[in-house]
Amino acid sequence: MAKALLFGGNSTAQTITGGGIVNLGSAIHGFGCTCCQKTIDLTSGEIVLRDGGYYDVVISAVVTNSEAGDVTLTLYQDGVASAVITGSEAIAAAAAPASITISGAVLVHRCGSSTLTVVVTASAGNPTINSISETVVKL
Repeated sequence: MAKALLFGGNSTAQTITGGGIVNLGSAIHGFGCTCCQKTIDLTSGEIVLRDGGYYDVVISAVVTNSEAGDVTLTLYQDGVASAVITGSEAIAAAAAPASITISGAVLVHRCGSSTLTVVVTASAGNPTINSISETVVKL
């Protein structure tokens, strides 16, 4: 059984010039507390993990781009890009939609906390995140 859970999302379109951090939105539902705070929270568009252990992260987005090219989402933990939690889709034509889902496990060291962000980049043009949703489970 999960020790903590978060569902979150952002349905506001975000055009990100030159690659940058995606605003993940706000918490929709969740449970689990650590030291009188939510174990998993969305604060200022970032996922905050407040307890040591493993977390399963799934992030799904609908994206478009101002030009044809590849759009990539990469999960960053405490400012460091994940080597394995990344995903890319080819956009065939400007404004054509694509879905990208990234998933994997992250570790927060004992007695620690961590912040997760998502960065979007494109091989050409400026990507738009039309909607994004997150599910994070503390195992």
